[in-house]
Amino acid sequence: MLDTVSSEVTLYTKTEGKQVSSIQELPDSPVDLIINCLDCHENTFLMDQPWYQAAADWANLNRAPVLSLDPPVSGQGHAVEAKWTLSLGLPLPLSEGVGRVYLCDIGVPRQVFQEVGIKYHSPFGCKFVVPLHSA
Repeated sequence: MLDTVSSEVTLYTKTEGKQVSSIQELPDSPVDLIINCLDCHENTFLMDQPWYQAAADWANLNRAPVLSLDPPVSGQGHAVEAKWTLSLGLPLPLSEGVGRVYLCDIGVPRQVFQEVGIKYHSPFGCKFVVPLHSA
């Protein structure tokens, strides 16, 4: 996992985007948007890390709207309150505090569903994102 993170950080440095390595380096003033990739249904062990809770506290205290990507399912908890949530591929049962939920087509081929015995009809049509919340 460390190799993957190192590889992603190396790629990010090529974008010339600002990178911080501690919570103290995050801005004191509100930012335009926070994209939350901390809360995840695969790596719930991260929630036990002190840096994780500090980052979540910063996001929750900042007045910026939050877009959560692929958050944890119901019962796993989450640390950051979101205005919008983007669920990837298939909808998952999500807990409260995830805001308006959207489903994003990540291009899983129909054959994959067939091979695992899932009868699948794409809800996307010509769109790549569909809302799953009531208007």
